[in-house]
Amino acid sequence: MSFPYDDPFWTSAATFLSSHARPVDRVLAPELFWRIVPVVSTYGTTFAPQPPVYDWMVLHKGELELVERQFLTRIAQEAVPVFANEVFVIFADVPDRNLASVRESEHVRAFEEIVKALPPAQAPPVSSAPLVIRNFSAMNSAELREAMNAFWRIGGYEYVTLRDKVYYGEVDTYVDEFIEDARDLEVLDLCCGDGRVIPKLQNARRVIGIDLSDEAVRLANERNSSPNHSFQAMDAEALTFADASFDLVLFVDAIEHVLDAEKVFQEIGRVIRPGGRLFVTVANRASLNQVMTRKMGFPEFKTNYQHIREFDMAETRRLFADAGFSIEREGGLFLFPYWGVPGVDQQVRHIIDHDAEVVELHRLLGRAVGAEHAYCSVVLGRKI
Repeated sequence: MSFPYDDPFWTSAATFLSSHARPVDRVLAPELFWRIVPVVSTYGTTFAPQPPVYDWMVLHKGELELVERQFLTRIAQEAVPVFANEVFVIFADVPDRNLASVRESEHVRAFEEIVKALPPAQAPPVSSAPLVIRNFSAMNSAELREAMNAFWRIGGYEYVTLRDKVYYGEVDTYVDEFIEDARDLEVLDLCCGDGRVIPKLQNARRVIGIDLSDEAVRLANERNSSPNHSFQAMDAEALTFADASFDLVLFVDAIEHVLDAEKVFQEIGRVIRPGGRLFVTVANRASLNQVMTRKMGFPEFKTNYQHIREFDMAETRRLFADAGFSIEREGGLFLFPYWGVPGVDQQVRHIIDHDAEVVELHRLLGRAVGAEHAYCSVVLGRKI
């Protein structure tokens, strides 16, 4: 979901925070504030035996039940409220900000009444989501590796909605359609995660999966026991394989997660044999939902906090060409006209995620609109 730029209470709180918080400041806030500051500690972090010390605490009046009670009571009494509106109160714990207290405002008084009316205690919320969310585009390689290790330790990607399940089924269908037969091929699955795609390549001579995350590689080894499948922790920007080692490279749901896509493509071009094929799925920054967002006057957004960079088809074709590939086939992977569009997404998300007819329509529309404006683009290239 994108930030709710259509909501003046969210945008005024975001504007205040971004105007005053430094990149190194520790921010407690709802998850969506990762789009505003580099690192966000979600409300679940307040349940730690020794909660972190925060420089800024962005408290949503409608989500206070997600905050540990004693912590919330202490903040309400001791920290300085420096911003307040109908939805948010922002407290500061940084004495040198020279910001005036707004404790006497009606919005802070309303906040204090809500805190008093809350039950005295509650169990920590159960969630598989990370408690601390970092914008991956602000990381270096070592930080990215550790962040992905932490992510895989709590289970990695979960495909819980009907949309998720059909989407990844469609990815697999494209693999079948575009690759057709991997018999006797030497295959590299680049940024393989837990090896989800590997079972599609059972008849390959050999499949090697690599991922930056040691934890992902551990899971991939646990879940894939075929003797011709192996997994290694490796940086896609610095592959240790010899030139011309592979007949086929898969780069699925991964280009948006690497720090330097150009460098990765050059490495792919180096390790693939002349005539070898490259299968890539691409998070499309020219997808219809992004076009709608821009037309409505809202900022372009990345699909989630783990995406470092997204690409339109002109940029994708350039990556292929610069690495020495001709493009043989392209396809569209789902069409989500309203996904992430501020003021619209929230109203239709349940239907998009769970309604079988709508999910199937979005699958068919993705194929109809093609690679240019689908949610994701699918591209097959051949090494010249």
